[in-house]
Amino acid sequence: MKEAWPSFEGKVAFIPLDIAPGSNVTELHAFADVQGYPWPVGRSDLPMLDAFDVTIQSTKIVIDSDGVIIYRAGYGKGTVEEWGKIIGIY
Repeated sequence: MKEAWPSFEGKVAFIPLDIAPGSNVTELHAFADVQGYPWPVGRSDLPMLDAFDVTIQSTKIVIDSDGVIIYRAGYGKGTVEEWGKIIGIY
């Protein structure tokens, strides 16, 4: 996603969430800094994963301005061009 970010910067909110149990926000921020991620990172919890039906890492979910899920893809699915078309920047 780091390579794709310039296409989306300033146009959408992008918030990757860690789904692994046991990590903490301090560790996530340190990892993001080392990786050079320019976006915020956050943690999820089991109720959130259940609510969004996330069962695999790298699940991508696009939520529109009305709070409706308009896109969902699992690990290794989707392209930058596809995401751009879905969110209306291409």
